[in-house]
Amino acid sequence: MEDFCWFLPPKVGEEATAGPPAEAGAAMLALCEGQQVQIPGFAMAFYDALAAAGEGVNPPTPLALLADDALLLAPVEHQDGWRGLLLAEDTAAGQARVFRLADDPQRVVTLLVPSAPDAATPAWAAAGSWLPIAQSPGSNPPPAALPPGSSGDSPGSSDDQPTTPAPDTGVVHCGGSS
Repeated sequence: MEDFCWFLPPKVGEEATAGPPAEAGAAMLALCEGQQVQIPGFAMAFYDALAAAGEGVNPPTPLALLADDALLLAPVEHQDGWRGLLLAEDTAAGQARVFRLADDPQRVVTLLVPSAPDAATPAWAAAGSWLPIAQSPGSNPPPAALPPGSSGDSPGSSDDQPTTPAPDTGVVHCGGSS
């Protein structure tokens, strides 16, 4: 089977990207060299582009968040979620997944994986992906994140909706052909 990957052209108003972020590439190289964690097999389809981007770059801390069918490289933790380069299989799209920190396997977090940009794609990568923290059944929800300047006094208003940052860059699709 031949694997192929491509970066979608940037949307109007977005900056063109030559490939994945260097920090994500350095994280992938460090994960592969360290051999202390098992990288999901599908993620290796993105290895060449990531290795080229990360060559000579110091790896970030933390390196990655790992799930069975998703990998968030060079993740940055925020109060209500994580952002980084997402590599995911179609089975993870739109689902809550338990991720463990590559640097600290005892630390786990349940995150919502965004929907796949193309339903026909078995795996994809998206830089700047936002994965909000998912609530466990029976747990109390966290307070809603309110935009600056809103009081939160009027239920049902658009100000009561949590904000979800938009992705920063393009999407990579991977598929296969026999």
